Amino acid sequence: MERTGRVIAVEGSQAMVCFESAEACAGCEAREFCEASGSERSVQVENRLGASVDDEVRVEQTPGVGLLAAFLMFGLPVILALLGMILAARWRESWAIVIPVLCFGIGLLIAKFLNNVIARSKLFLPRIIEITKRKGS
Repeated sequence: MERTGRVIAVEGSQAMVCFESAEACAGCEAREFCEASGSERSVQVENRLGASVDDEVRVEQTPGVGLLAAFLMFGLPVILALLGMILAARWRESWAIVIPVLCFGIGLLIAKFLNNVIARSKLFLPRIIEITKRKGS
């Protein structure tokens, strides 16, 4: 996905880019509940092209990041809970509740840990692919 925004800060090889809310947000029924529907949103991006503050840039998000995030936050805990249910089916009824809940909790902890590792590695940061308008141009 590509969006156009304005650089508001630069630090080393990264920049903070501010995006105005998308036109699609105006007609969306969930806009009041969505964090993305505010007037502006800032995102940390990779700045290999050397964009400066107030430059207008096009930013691209790595394909598949949304699917990976959804799997980590929802899929992994649910899969572990289902495995817990299969394991717990061999024991008494009280364990049939406790083991899946524990497995779900373990899945959430693993997802949180992986999220922190990914965030620190910055492998999935969006990146500036074009400087469309330089400051003062």
